[in-house]
Amino acid sequence: MNKSNIFVHIELSKFVASLTTNILLSKEYLKAQAGYFNIIPTKYFSDALSPEWQQIIAEIKQKGPKVDPTGRVVANAVINTIEQMSAEECIAIAMRIISLREKVKMEFE
Repeated sequence: MNKSNIFVHIELSKFVASLTTNILLSKEYLKAQAGYFNIIPTKYFSDALSPEWQQIIAEIKQKGPKVDPTGRVVANAVINTIEQMSAEECIAIAMRIISLREKVKMEFE
C-alpha cells in the first residue's frame, strides 16, 4: 500500500487544529480555513484515501463561485458553498476532515 505524501499529513494536521465541532463556530472556522481545500492536491493522498478527499472537495465546491450582477466573482466556490451550508453540514464536513486526517496519520505509524 502506498502512503500519502508527508505534505498531506502536515497540512491536514494544521487544518484539523484550526477546525471546531462547536455548532456556533463551525461555519466561521471552516471559512477561515477554506484555503486548505485548494492547496492540498488529491494526487498527494494514497490511492486508498484520494477518493475520500475528492468527495469532500466536490461537496465543498458544489455551489460554485458567487458572482455579482456584472459577472465579477465575489466569493470563490468554497466560501460560497460554506456560506450556504447549515451549521450541521459544516460540522459534518469538519468531522470527515478530522477522520481523514486520522487515516492519513495511521499511514505514517
